[in-house]
Parts: sequence; structure tokens; C-alpha cells
Amino acid sequence: MWQPYKNDFIHFRRGECRTVLVVGAGASAHLGFPLGAELCSTIISNTRNPESEPFKNLVAMGFSHANILSFHANIERSFPHSIDEFLSDRSEFVDIGRAAIAQILIGCEDEKRLRQRDDNWYGLLRDRIKAEIKGNEFSPVIVTFNYDLSLDKFLYDFLSSTFQRYATMNSFDDAVIRVFHVHGRLGYLDYEVKHRSSRPYGKALSPNEILVASQGIRIPTQLDNDFGRDMVFARKAIQEAERVIFIGFGYDDNNLYRLGVDTWEREKYFGTAYKLGKARIKELMTRSADKLSLGSPDETVFDYLTSADCWKNQLT
Repeated sequence: MWQPYKNDFIHFRRGECRTVLVVGAGASAHLGFPLGAELCSTIISNTRNPESEPFKNLVAMGFSHANILSFHANIERSFPHSIDEFLSDRSEFVDIGRAAIAQILIGCEDEKRLRQRDDNWYGLLRDRIKAEIKGNEFSPVIVTFNYDLSLDKFLYDFLSSTFQRYATMNSFDDAVIRVFHVHGRLGYLDYEVKHRSSRPYGKALSPNEILVASQGIRIPTQLDNDFGRDMVFARKAIQEAERVIFIGFGYDDNNLYRLGVDTWEREKYFGTAYKLGKARIKELMTRSADKLSLGSPDETVFDYLTSADCWKNQLT
């Protein structure tokens, strides 16, 4: 049974939650970050051979050969849809599982790729935030289920390089941007100086640095007794929002429940449906009583935001 975050003080300024973006794993796919099944397959591959570099790095983090091989054998035989599903079932493997996730996702960090022009929806978000800052309006509140810090890095670089007043910022709070990592995050980046374990983005890290970053991940079952600060703030933002836009989201029932999306309000919920099957779309429409407005299964996040009225109308 869910228990609330221990700190009851949750406050947003009037109008701050006009738009909430709920970001799922598909929203980082354009940067080469693997989705659920692909990530799981890579973890299985990385833990098979004791002579491989990923295996040796896990040993350097303090995990024994026997532990790694047991983790490998069980996850391979379990045939889960995602690593989160497996770790939710086998909590004794949480530490090594988080480390295995971290070494893959951190290895995918590429600072140059963050600023690619083609099919990069981060650029559309940049333009929206820039216009709203200049218009003295609130930017979208961002609720992300992703562990990776690509969006954080992109937003920091954009804000600190575009606006003189943010040139030395060390927190999004300084720029009145709200980003909530509801399932945790891969540590903190080097501009976040108040955190001792901050790290650079897209640079080679030692096994110990990867291990430290991995400890910021929160497996869904770890949220059962305490949703944590970010999830509770996210729920509050969604309650107050005029519109909620799901980006690269899988619409997992448990995640919707944790967000407090158990009743659907007309003309409030929108989202991408890229590669969602017809049966799943039909199920979502039935459960939401047709109050969830979805894009086409053929539309990428970039294509969706380029054409969706719920995004374009925000500029007016």
C-alpha cells in the first residue's frame, strides 16, 4: 500500500503547472539509449563472459564472479520484458542490476549527439522554454521516468549558454525549471556542485564512479512504501495541470497509478503512441473513456510535437 512522502510541504506557484510533460524511455531513444527489452538483452550479454570488459568492471565494483553469473543465469531464464520487471521479482539482485544498468546507460552518453538537428525533440522543448522565459511565463513541468541525464544536460547547456543570468547556475531551481526524476537518476552532473558525487556527462568513468551513480536508481518496488519526493511532487503537478502530455511513454498501469492518473479528465491528457499496438491503444481508449488523446503509432516524439495541437496551442 502506498505511503506518502514524509514531507507534506508541496507547493507550486499559481499557473506553474499549466503544462506537465511525462517523459518515458522512448523519449531518449533518438539519442541511442536502449528501451526495455534491448537494455535487458544487453545486460544479459554483458554478464555472460567473465573475460569481457563489462563483466570485469562489475567485479571491480565489488560483485563476485558467482553473484554476476547467478544474476546472468536467472535474468536470462526469467525472460523478462524489462530489467525493472526482473529486479522487482528478484530484489536480491537490485544492487548488481542497478550497476549493470548504469554502465550501459552512462556508456550511451554522447554530448555531441545531444545537439543533433534531425528528429531531436529536445530542440522543440528548448524553443518553448526560451519563448516562455522571454515572455515571463512558466515553462512545462517535466516528470521523467528515465534514469539517464541527457535531458538534464541538454537543458543545462541551453540555459547557461543562452541567458547570462543562468551562466553560473548549479540547479534548475535557479532557472525556475522543474525536472522530477520519479524513478531516480544516474547521479548528479558536475554543475550540481552541492552534491559531492557529481560527475561529467559523456566521459569515461571508473567502475567505482559508475557504482556510485547507480545508487541513485530507484527500482519500482522500492517505491511501494514511500513514493519519494519527486513522485509526490509529480502527482501534485499533474493534479494542478491544465494539460498533461505523455512523451515516449508506455502507459504502464502501475506507473499511471503512481502518478495518480486513475481518473481521466476530458481535454487534459494527450500523448504519443509510437509503435503501440492496436490492441493496447484500444485498451487505453476504453479505460480512459476516450478522454486520452493519442497521436499516431507511426509518429515519433519529434513528429508528434511538431503537429500536435496540445503543444502548438501552448504558444498562443
